[in-house]
Amino acid sequence: MQTCTATNVQGNPYQGQLCGGAFIDNCTPGLIYTCTGGPRGTTGNCTLAQSCSVGCLTGPGDTPVTANIGTATPVANDACFTGPAPLTFSTNATTGGSYVTMTATLNNPHSPYAVVNFQGTTADVPPLCDVPLLLQPNATSVSWIEPTNVVASTKNVPLWTLISFNDSSGALRNLVSVTNPLTLNPGGTLPKPPLQSFSVTDANGSPISTIPGGSNVFTHGTLAASTPAPVGGTRGTVTSNPANAFVSDGSFTIDAGCTSNFTAGTLTASSAFTSNVSATVSATSGGGATLSQNVVVTPPPLAVQSVTLTPSTVTGGASLTGTVGLNRVVLASDANSTVSVRIAEGNISGAQLATFPGCTGTPACTGPLTVAQGSKSASFTISTKPVASQDFVTVAASAPWSNSSASANITINPGGSTGPALSSLVMTPSSGTCGFSTVGTVTLTDAAPAGGAVVALSSSSTSNAQVPASVTVAAGQTQASFNGTTGPTCNMSSVLITATYAGVSKQNALFFNASGGSGGGAATLTLTASGRSGESVFSTPAGLSVHVGTTGSASFAVGTRISLQATNGRSAVWSGACSSGGSTTKTCTFTLGANASVTANVR
Repeated sequence: MQTCTATNVQGNPYQGQLCGGAFIDNCTPGLIYTCTGGPRGTTGNCTLAQSCSVGCLTGPGDTPVTANIGTATPVANDACFTGPAPLTFSTNATTGGSYVTMTATLNNPHSPYAVVNFQGTTADVPPLCDVPLLLQPNATSVSWIEPTNVVASTKNVPLWTLISFNDSSGALRNLVSVTNPLTLNPGGTLPKPPLQSFSVTDANGSPISTIPGGSNVFTHGTLAASTPAPVGGTRGTVTSNPANAFVSDGSFTIDAGCTSNFTAGTLTASSAFTSNVSATVSATSGGGATLSQNVVVTPPPLAVQSVTLTPSTVTGGASLTGTVGLNRVVLASDANSTVSVRIAEGNISGAQLATFPGCTGTPACTGPLTVAQGSKSASFTISTKPVASQDFVTVAASAPWSNSSASANITINPGGSTGPALSSLVMTPSSGTCGFSTVGTVTLTDAAPAGGAVVALSSSSTSNAQVPASVTVAAGQTQASFNGTTGPTCNMSSVLITATYAGVSKQNALFFNASGGSGGGAATLTLTASGRSGESVFSTPAGLSVHVGTTGSASFAVGTRISLQATNGRSAVWSGACSSGGSTTKTCTFTLGANASVTANVR
């Protein structure tokens, strides 16, 4: 005697005639069972009552599996289905590696549509790519092309479908097919379908042909509907000519059964060019023709990159050289290359302790510094004033045309000052995607004394970046290194690392990139669902499902094309990183380029 267990989401066992596979159950799909109910925790409450030829259909008065009924007993009154088979194949036996056309059929009225769930999938017959699969109200069947895996010996894969719909009275019904075995025979090979299209886009999915150096663009490919990606997926290999036009691999993968890639490949344009470079970006799947897009990589926008002080520690009254470095040489086409240099007041005294020609204001002063065409840096002489005790001054460089700034600190000692001081803190690398590791190096102005010099370390955000509490410069040495890590949270654009010794502090910032040079990294999507109670909002690809009235988040690869939609075909007003402009739509689709938030008001 065949028994099984069937419950609702609260764990309450069902009572009545029940259609296997339509509830939370381990019953054989498509058959009718007699269930006896019972308290929560009851198992084996259902016994096989009737075999069905094509499947079973739930009754209009069944207790929905998601209904909140407390400890009450859910009921079912289901029967065998007498219509056409809900799931059929173009062939029931094929050579592994071949495509098979699957068809789901429902003649019953269904509005606004029916949802087809393809069940029993394995590594040899993968799940549907585009979910949910909808059967429109004016259609009685929907078909899709299913890839199969190469097998070493004959395999039978039992497949079935669950079709959920509202009938003409509005009642929720579930049609479950009996299992339909697909036989896979050995001797086949996996196909290599050719790319049908290839595009290079910005983060919003719009085609782009001009790419500033140092910026990211995204690659997308499609396959014909008749030849989706095989088991294991289709790799779109991306190359560029010239090869040095980009510094990352923009290749992408189209998942099994899919005809386009959900996660875009990421191409980072080289920032080394000082003139426009025409490049051809090409993609191939290994089968069929190579597809290409022509683009132009332009020099990166001019930006302030560094401030260097030589020496960085002086005796009050002495002079030193300051140098502002840019990310590239100044070109004739650059509208402006004048940097604003600010020398702050003494960190301890609050007095003006340093200045340079053309620097105006007190106690802090600001002055212009122009980097000449053809150069990527300019230097200036800083004069300091005598001090009675050690003090520190910050020299900063910025410009309205630059998306970055830089700074460095001068240590000013009184005359006759002895003993080493902290000269610098350098973090290498100082930028990367969340989770990157870095090595910090502290340098003293002179050799550490006997017993060593203990340099205190700190991070402005320990949830974003971590360093040890201190590092010791060994006696007789001038440098010591330490390891730093980033993550698990990277919700800031940068974190400041501070080293302190003998009253002198040095700082260096760690910057988080939205996408990495070799694959895009990860970004967090935060989703807030409001509006109609009882509904949820979920993502494709899977990873995020949020009930109305709650907020959730999940991590996806940067460049992922994400589609959001509400359950039961509900429309929603979307806002945030994915916006419907105040209108109600069933889905909202966008490419995740960085941490983002979306709000869905379900109607």
